[in-house]
Amino acid sequence: MPSRDATPSGLPAAAPPLNNGMRLRYLAAFGRHRPRCHGRCLVAEVDAEHNAVPASLCLIVVPTVLFVVLVPFRQFWAVSIAAVGLLGLSVTYLLAAMYTEPGILPIDPSTRRRGTVTTDESGRRRTRVTHVLVDGERHELADFRAKMCRQTENCIEEFDHFCPWVGNAVGRRNYRYFVAFITTVAFLALVVGASACLRLVRQRFGTDGRGGDIAFSWTEVVLMVLFAYTLIALCSVCGLVCFHARLIAINQTTNENIRGTYFSTKNPHDAGAWANVATFFTRPIPHSKVVSFVGGTHAPVRQAVPDDDEGDDDDEPQTTGVEMV
Repeated sequence: MPSRDATPSGLPAAAPPLNNGMRLRYLAAFGRHRPRCHGRCLVAEVDAEHNAVPASLCLIVVPTVLFVVLVPFRQFWAVSIAAVGLLGLSVTYLLAAMYTEPGILPIDPSTRRRGTVTTDESGRRRTRVTHVLVDGERHELADFRAKMCRQTENCIEEFDHFCPWVGNAVGRRNYRYFVAFITTVAFLALVVGASACLRLVRQRFGTDGRGGDIAFSWTEVVLMVLFAYTLIALCSVCGLVCFHARLIAINQTTNENIRGTYFSTKNPHDAGAWANVATFFTRPIPHSKVVSFVGGTHAPVRQAVPDDDEGDDDDEPQTTGVEMV
């Protein structure tokens, strides 16, 4: 039975070997993804309402810093080190999910010429995308479990969902980073929340308690707020982790699960829970299908941003995008 990383025959599963002096760089923009760091990564530049990365960083960094500052290091040194380590992992996985190209598939230009033109809620005319071009071959979106991402305006291989917390679409190439991000955040919330509660109990009723004093100190108030915040965050993130753990076990994407793609038919990608989990952890991340070879160590890297109307016929001059289906 085919696994989740199966691709149509003839398509490469790993990056081809590079000759001496050859490098892989992103030279052109795709949808709302733009080359950054001299072409080393492709970053989604979405609307501010769809980019909550600054909020993500604040929501995980600020509580952890408050916890480390408020608890005595001598009594909670192991927990403090664990919290800082989990914080580092959370930020690392967040940035990895954000800066990793999610699995963009080049859209077949003939889709723009022959596709059905529709108008979205903003009045912008779009062409429905039905096929992509990979290694010069034309494929349907279903061959790659792909879907158009409305926020990034790209066709994403094994599209899962768009996550504003990482500011990027989640697909074939960055799904593992996204799962690692929410998992480490859940453990971070558990460590910080449980330790804040333990510190509060010790300070209030333990050996370093305040006896019959009813009034709360500012430290105790902050610890209570920190415990309540981490409890809410833990419940929310744990639910998300359990949801994606189930998706991994049955080898489905969020998009497929919500749309009920395999509700009445058997999932051809499901090889069994243990095999699906093993595939998730062991399958290599494929090379990007929109990356280019650059020769020489000093070769210039140009940022070529194609026109939205490039590839349209003269009889469709008003078509400015693609329909997100």
